[in-house]
Amino acid sequence: MTILKISEKEINSSNLEYVVSSLQDFVKGAGCKFNLLANQSRCLLHVDCEEYFKDIIKTEILIKIAEIVAINYKYTFFKKEIIFSGLCEREKEILLVALIAADLEEDKRYVYEKIKGLSEIAIDGVFNFRLRNLKKKWKEVSDYVPSGFFNTELKEFIRFLLENRKKAVYLENNNVYDYHYRKLTRTKLLPNKTLPLLKEIILSNCGEIRLLSDLKGEDEKYIKDYYKDKITFSNGQFC
Repeated sequence: MTILKISEKEINSSNLEYVVSSLQDFVKGAGCKFNLLANQSRCLLHVDCEEYFKDIIKTEILIKIAEIVAINYKYTFFKKEIIFSGLCEREKEILLVALIAADLEEDKRYVYEKIKGLSEIAIDGVFNFRLRNLKKKWKEVSDYVPSGFFNTELKEFIRFLLENRKKAVYLENNNVYDYHYRKLTRTKLLPNKTLPLLKEIILSNCGEIRLLSDLKGEDEKYIKDYYKDKITFSNGQFC
């Protein structure tokens, strides 16, 4: 039976691809099928599932849709609304992602509550017509960001995000895994692909990074700079 019909603007087809790719292993044993279709203006995802598994599968999919709004749509919103100077282009990206991460779980819960009773979901329609209070909150945040924002303030903000964060993530071969060792791929929802490892860590809202292999690449400097004593090797030694 078809338990969900999800649609999105064709230009945002990668959002629906994120739903499919991030849940492919989860639904493998549940007799669930994703049918992804597209025409000139819309991308469509039909989810077929056996009756026995429909509630748990639907819940997981709705959580992913909430992530799409709370990350992809929020990024687009902030990119348009926040205008500031004082940071290089990479640091501006880091700040935008950090602002997304600050309220990520709260935003996801809000979106989930708005869509949990639906069986047909147009993601852009939900954003445009059902999330007025969420957009109002985002506007208040964007207005609060000063027009001059500098490197030292960015570091302070990242450190602020780390306060009272308990969970750890694992880094291995330039991939990020949660405490259940499930690969995290939220950066697929970001249009700018620079510093993917750092951004994935920020979006995980972790309080500790455990290295299972050496840090490499362009992200290394920023990760060490922002997370410092929060980084350990799997044997307990500090980076």
